[in-house]
Amino acid sequence: MTSTPCTTGVRGHDAGAARPEAVLLGIALLITAGTAAVLLRWWILAALVSLLVGTGVLAAVAGLCVLTWLYLREVHRIMFGGDHPAEPAPDGREDPAHRGYHGGPAWWDLCAAVRRTWRASALWGVLLLPHVTAHALVVGAYLAAAWSLAGALRLVDTGLRTVRRIRMVCPECYRRLPYPAYLCGRCGRRHDTVRPGARGLLRRRCRCDRTLPTLILLGAADLRTLCPHCDRPLEHRPGEVREFLLPLFGGTGAGKTRLAAGLHLALEQAARHGPDSYLEPLGEEAARLSREGARVLAPDHRTRPTPPGRKVRAATARLGAGRRALVLQVFDAAGERFNRSATAEELAYLGEASTFVLVVDPLGIPAVWRCLTADERDRLAGERSHTRDPELAYGAVLDEVQRHRRAPERGPSGRLAVVVTRGDLVRGTSVDPGAAPVREWAEHHLGLGNLLARAEADFGSVQVFLTSAVVGPDGLVDPSLHTLSAWLLRTQGRAFAALARAPVPAPVPAGGAR
Repeated sequence: MTSTPCTTGVRGHDAGAARPEAVLLGIALLITAGTAAVLLRWWILAALVSLLVGTGVLAAVAGLCVLTWLYLREVHRIMFGGDHPAEPAPDGREDPAHRGYHGGPAWWDLCAAVRRTWRASALWGVLLLPHVTAHALVVGAYLAAAWSLAGALRLVDTGLRTVRRIRMVCPECYRRLPYPAYLCGRCGRRHDTVRPGARGLLRRRCRCDRTLPTLILLGAADLRTLCPHCDRPLEHRPGEVREFLLPLFGGTGAGKTRLAAGLHLALEQAARHGPDSYLEPLGEEAARLSREGARVLAPDHRTRPTPPGRKVRAATARLGAGRRALVLQVFDAAGERFNRSATAEELAYLGEASTFVLVVDPLGIPAVWRCLTADERDRLAGERSHTRDPELAYGAVLDEVQRHRRAPERGPSGRLAVVVTRGDLVRGTSVDPGAAPVREWAEHHLGLGNLLARAEADFGSVQVFLTSAVVGPDGLVDPSLHTLSAWLLRTQGRAFAALARAPVPAPVPAGGAR
C-alpha cells in the first residue's frame, strides 16, 4: 500500500518535464514549415512568371510567323500570281502603252500587300513594320536603279546624236523634232514619247501587247513614224542618220526647180557608178525628180515655174556612200514667196539650215541683157526670166534666217552658194565668162559685187558657181553640177564630197570596145 503514491509521483514529474521539448519541437516545425513556404512561394512565382513569359514569347513568335506567312503570301499572289492591282488606263494625253514595273506598279504592289495583310490581321499588323520597311527599301533601291538607267540611256542617246550631228526636221511643217512619234506595227496606236521612261526602259509594251524599242539605236527608226506637230508620215526614218537641209531661193524663173532636178540627177548618176553607194528617193517629191529628171533637164525643155500658192515640200532622199548615209532635204520655194515678208515667214526651215543656195539668172539682170547683141536677145528672149533684183530675195531670206535661228550667232556663220544658172546659154555670147574666174565675172559683168560683199559679212563661207542644168546627148548631167554638189556636201564628210565630185563614165556605144 505504501508503494503506489511513489510511482504516481514520479510519473507526474516526468510528464511535466516533457512539455517544453514538445513546444520547442512544434516551434521548430512551424519555423521550418514557414521558411519552406516562404521559399517555395518565390519559386512558384518565378515558375509561373517564366511559364507566362515563355508562353508569350512562343505566342509572339508563332504570331509573327503567321503574319510573315500572310504577308509573303500576299506578295506572292500579287507579284507572281497575277493578283496585282489593275493598271489605270492611259488618258488622252498619255501613250497607249503599259507602264514599266518602275513606273508605278512597284509601289502599287507594295501598298496592296500591306493593305490586304492589315485587313487579315487587324491591329496585329503593326508587327509587320520591319517587313514593310525592308520591302520599301528594296522597292526604293530598284526604282533608283531603274530611273538611273533610264537617264543614262537617254543621255547616251542624246550624246550619240549630238556627236554624229543628227537632228530631225519635219519636211512638211519644218519644225525640229526632239523625237518623232511612232505607230505600233500591229494595232496602229500612236506613241508620242517612246524614249526610256515610265513605260519602258529598253522596250515598251503597247496596249495590244506588241513590244516597241525605246531607242533609235535599238531599232526604233525602223518603225513607222509621224511628225508629232503636223501628223505627217516621215518616210526618211528620222534620227537614224544625219539630215542635210538645202534651201534654194531666188527670184521667179531664176531656175531653182531645174537646178534642184539637176542636183538630184547628178547625185543619182554618181551613186549609180560609185562603190557601195546609192540614192534612195523618200517621198513623192524625190520620186518625181527621179522619174522626170532626165526629161526636165533636156536642153529644149521649158521648165514651168513653181506655183506661188503651192506649199513648200522637201524633196527627201537618202544618199549612201560606203558605210555612211545622209538624208538630203532640198527645199524649192516659189520665187514670189521672197517678194513679201508675209510669205517669207512661212519658210521656217530656213532657220534650221546651215547651207543655202542663192539662184541667179544672168539673163534676168538688166545690165547683162543690155550687153547682149540684138541677135542674141532675139534668140534668148524666151529663156529670160523677168525676176526682180536678186538682192531683194537675198535680203528677205537673210531676215528669215536670223529670225528663225534658235540662238543668235556671233559673227558670220553658215555657208552660201551663189549659183549663176543658164551657163549653157551664156556660153558663146557677149557675156561669156571664158577663162575668167567665176567670181570676178559675177562681180564685174553681172553686177553682183555689192551682194557678194554683203554675203561675205553675213556668212562664214561664200562661193560662186556657174552651172548648166542640162543633160548631154549621152544622158549625163553637166559636170558643173557635180562640182556644185561636192562643195555643198563637203561639210557632211569626205565620202559624200568625193562621191559627188567623182566623174561619171560615159556609156559605151553599142559595138564599141569593151
